[in-house]
Amino acid sequence: MNKFLLFSVFSLCLSAVLAQEGPQSVSLEKAIRRAQKESPSYYRAINLAENRYWNFRQYKASLLPQLSISGTFPDFSSATNRITLDDGTFGFREREQFFWSSNLALQQNVPFTGGRLQLSTGLQRTRVLRPTQRTDYFSTPYSISYVQPLLLYNPLRWNQKIEPLRYQESMRRYNEDLEAVARETSGLYFDALSASLQVKIAKQNVENNDTIYRISQGRYDLGKIAENDLLQVELNLLNAKSQLTQARVEYQVAQRALIRYLSFKGGTELDLKIPQEVPRFEVSLEKALAEARKNRAAVLEFRRRRLESEQQVAQARGNTDYNLSLNANFGISRQATAFNAAYQGNFLPQQNVSVSLNIPILDWGQAKAQIRKAKANRDLEQVNIQQDELNFEQEVYLQVMQFNIQDQQLKTAAKADTVARRRYKVAKARYLTGKIDITDLNIAQQEKDRARLQYLRALRNYWEAYFRLRRLTLYDFKADKPIEYTREFER
Repeated sequence: MNKFLLFSVFSLCLSAVLAQEGPQSVSLEKAIRRAQKESPSYYRAINLAENRYWNFRQYKASLLPQLSISGTFPDFSSATNRITLDDGTFGFREREQFFWSSNLALQQNVPFTGGRLQLSTGLQRTRVLRPTQRTDYFSTPYSISYVQPLLLYNPLRWNQKIEPLRYQESMRRYNEDLEAVARETSGLYFDALSASLQVKIAKQNVENNDTIYRISQGRYDLGKIAENDLLQVELNLLNAKSQLTQARVEYQVAQRALIRYLSFKGGTELDLKIPQEVPRFEVSLEKALAEARKNRAAVLEFRRRRLESEQQVAQARGNTDYNLSLNANFGISRQATAFNAAYQGNFLPQQNVSVSLNIPILDWGQAKAQIRKAKANRDLEQVNIQQDELNFEQEVYLQVMQFNIQDQQLKTAAKADTVARRRYKVAKARYLTGKIDITDLNIAQQEKDRARLQYLRALRNYWEAYFRLRRLTLYDFKADKPIEYTREFER
């Protein structure tokens, strides 16, 4: 019994310890890795990529031979039909029959011409019950047909040019989306980190002001400071407590946003670390532009949009009333009253060739207007693409310039933070010895807090510039290699 009680107490203690887990330590790098696997933005990116992937697979499958079977099993009819008698008059006869049919067809699209080639075989069986009973079979051992619907516009040929570009563009877009996840995570991380730092600063300010207030009370009792100075110190303490309360609220809001984005469990507390090391290097504009042109989805998008604008012109030309189409069929068939006989003996040839031609004589300029409109749209799209290309290069140029100055900005902010903290320490010591008044101490404290937050802001700007540069070039300048992510559904 004692062993059972001891085991129960031990289990309860262990459960209590496990339930009281401390805050989870999270670095910026760890947060980004988790976001690129668990965040809502990741799932949105992977779903878009998978959708585009299967669109391309569907297109590739359309280029392969398609095998299909069709038939009627069975078709029963029973009716009284009007027929023409030998003397030219009309009579009525009752008919009742079963009809079965099956057909096996192999189809292949021909991208070079836009036509469709088909090889098929089929069998039909008719069982007449009234007015007389008989059975007929009609076999088509093979039939070869070719259909060329339109010679002026070939959508299959255009798809061969556009669809592979669209797929490659989607692959690069996925890489960009995950880099965007990294930047979004960085923003949320520094929001929470800044709020956490605000809480630490507010706590320290409360402690400092409380110490100063107690010392100032003693100095006031000794008549060494005026009442006005004591009231100012007390007001500073009250303001510090108020700022601490507000900082805690803002920290909870920022931390909850980061926790939700990283898909942590509810109730999780995070211990965020200030990044101590940053990837310091200088990026050349030529290198950045070269990698952007090589890796970005926008480059393929420009090429695709040019092709699509040309496609619209070709389609406008093909969709006018000018039309030329071709249909050809060759095969053999046989009719018999028995199944075996339908595939034995002499077969009759089946041949059919037709060419359809339509040339409008008077359309009042409709075809011409349709083509001119498509050309105008193409020219407009070309201008838009040129402008987008300029914006593309300008965006990379500005981001390279922005990134290259962030390192100096960060060094300056770090130095200012160190100086401001030392100044506040000296000012606090001088105030306690009565060498400066409370106003100078307040100024030193405000500058200390401001310098600390400015350092964190400079650190945030550096990382955000770094991730923007990675996304705009899809190149890891630190590792000196292109950025490419594995897509799980393609494994």
